[in-house]
This record gives sequence, C-alpha cells and structure tokens, in this order.
Amino acid sequence: MKKNLKTLSFEFEAPVAFIYLNRAAQGNAYNQLMGTELLEALKTAQDSRVRSVVLMSEGKDFCVGYDPQEVEGYLKEGHNSFLTAIEKLEQVLLTLKNLEKPLVAAVQGRAAGTGFGLALACDLILASPEASFSTAYINVGLSPDAGLSYTLTRLVGPKKAAELMMTGKSISAKKALEMGMISGVISLQQLRTEAKNLAFYFGNGPTLALSKTKTLIDRAGSTSLEKHLQAEREALLELSKTKDFKRGFEAFLGAKTRPKFMGD
Repeated sequence: MKKNLKTLSFEFEAPVAFIYLNRAAQGNAYNQLMGTELLEALKTAQDSRVRSVVLMSEGKDFCVGYDPQEVEGYLKEGHNSFLTAIEKLEQVLLTLKNLEKPLVAAVQGRAAGTGFGLALACDLILASPEASFSTAYINVGLSPDAGLSYTLTRLVGPKKAAELMMTGKSISAKKALEMGMISGVISLQQLRTEAKNLAFYFGNGPTLALSKTKTLIDRAGSTSLEKHLQAEREALLELSKTKDFKRGFEAFLGAKTRPKFMGD
C-alpha cells in the first residue's frame, strides 16, 4: 500500500495510513499535482484496513500555502485555469472533511493559507512550538480559500475569525491552543511520535462509532436541536447492532479494560 508520488508519500502501518506532504524545498507549497495526489492517497485510505490517518509533512514547514508560481501561471492563462484550480482544491477539502475515519494533522513550521485550510480540515491538530498559522490571503488582495472562512469561523467564532482573516496576521502554536484551534503543542522531536500514538489509539478504536461521532460533531450548529437529537438516536440504534458495541459493553461489565475493537 506504500506510494511514493511526486509531491507526497503514502505509507501504511496497520491500521494507520500516513500521508506526508513532500515538497520540502518549496515549503510544501500546495499545487494542482499535490491536489491530485492527495485525492489518490485519500482514496487509498478508504481501504477497510485503514482505520485512521495522519497528515504531516517533510521539511521545516507544514504547508506555506498555494504555490505562487502556479498562481502566476493561472493569471497569465486566464479565468478558466484559476477556476479549475479552485475546484480541485475544493474537492480535496471536501474529501478530507468527509473521510469516515479519524484524521490527525501534525504541524511544524508554517501552515499558511491553503496549508492552514488543510490542517483545519483534519479532526485534531498537534503542533510544534515553532508552528504558526495564518490565513494570509488578504495580504495579496484575496479572500480565503480551502474552506477557511467556514472551518475557522466555526472554531473561533465570527469576530475572532474576522480578526485573523481581515488582518492576515500570524498566530503561534501557543495562541492557537488557547483559542481551541489545536489539541496540543508538542516538541518538534516528539511531534510525529505523539501524532502516531494518537492515530494508533483511534486506529484500534471503534471505527464505526468514531465515524458517527465525526458526523454528529460536524453537523452540530447547522441544524435544530430536534433534528440533531434524531440524528443521535439513529446513530445509537445503528451502532447498538455492531460487534464493537458488544465487545465494548462486555468489557465494561467485566474487567473494565479497553476492549479489543475490530472496526465492525
């Protein structure tokens, strides 16, 4: 299941898939080829043997944003090229958000613009103390892409999101943690290890229940309480029929140790 592509690499260590952005010399700047390869990697991650995913990067930066050389090319080629690029990025973000498995991001260095959006599309983010986050677009006269105006606003509220997106200022990992954007600040030396440990914890968890939980969290705030309670009820009834629930409940009644979930 290992893949060595041009802009990233994909590795599998059961039950976890690891996706590494790998344009280190360019700060892992996003381009259309990276988008295509991310979609390929995420399609591979749909394999039932994969039960959680980690998104991280090679080099000193997570992703410094959209590749400026490619953007310059779009400006020369015209509106249609720019539109095609935006649509590809939207497809990547939707695929990340809709992944039915826990998705952990490990961020070191800069996560700017598109890179920030990729990170926020993940369920949980761990970052090194040196990491920084910025929307950046306003600095070149653009509005956000990569779903940032949606994900960031839902995370920190409209006022704080407006401050970050309308000033384009960068914030530290410590500040991002205080704002609830990330789940932990980990030393650079331990970042990958901690991200992997978290992914293996999820990967050995009740996969179907984790998937339903992701969906419920994502829908929270976008529907009425009555409809949300209905969705919770439907999820509970469906999960009550799974083998993992039987394993979990039997362990709870018995030794009260973590059961061996199998993802079914």
